[in-house]
Amino acid sequence: MAVFVVCGAFAQRNYHGQASFQWGAKAGLNISKLTNLGVDMKPSIYAGVFAEFGVTHWMGIQPELVYSRQGFKTEFEGISHKFRYNYLNLPILAKFYIWDKLSFDTGPQFGILLNATDKYKQDGEKTKADIEDAKNFDVSWALGVSYRFGGNYDISFRYNLGLMKVHDIEGDKPKNSVIQIGMGYRF
Repeated sequence: MAVFVVCGAFAQRNYHGQASFQWGAKAGLNISKLTNLGVDMKPSIYAGVFAEFGVTHWMGIQPELVYSRQGFKTEFEGISHKFRYNYLNLPILAKFYIWDKLSFDTGPQFGILLNATDKYKQDGEKTKADIEDAKNFDVSWALGVSYRFGGNYDISFRYNLGLMKVHDIEGDKPKNSVIQIGMGYRF
């Protein structure tokens, strides 16, 4: 009996006529910085996979696994620096369908730092150094909107607000601040 209930739940369709479970791939542009440091935003990329589980006709849960290149730009003592933080992020979003194929998306995002580097040019030479005091784990809160078009395509705009310090810097509490603009394809 339990098998029939579980299978029936996944066989349901939402009010868009879409299956209650879908998965896909996504990629896009990150525009990021660390807060409280007075630094410039840095453009970069993200890419990953997602799944959407229909809960009701107006709500879904969307976990994702995303590689995200984040960071910022700054100038220090006449030297231009590009700080890069590479994360493997796991957002778990609640999707609220507010109008036809338009959803408001929100939820926590957990990130594992893969590496952190500082790239700069000094005396005509490019140098790359590891950032040693970066935290290995990050938590953010995601807020965004998504729109499905053409049947299988999604476009999304999202802001990830960092909730944890990225570094231990005396007097400052720098946190990630990331704007994402991207496209997805549902298989």
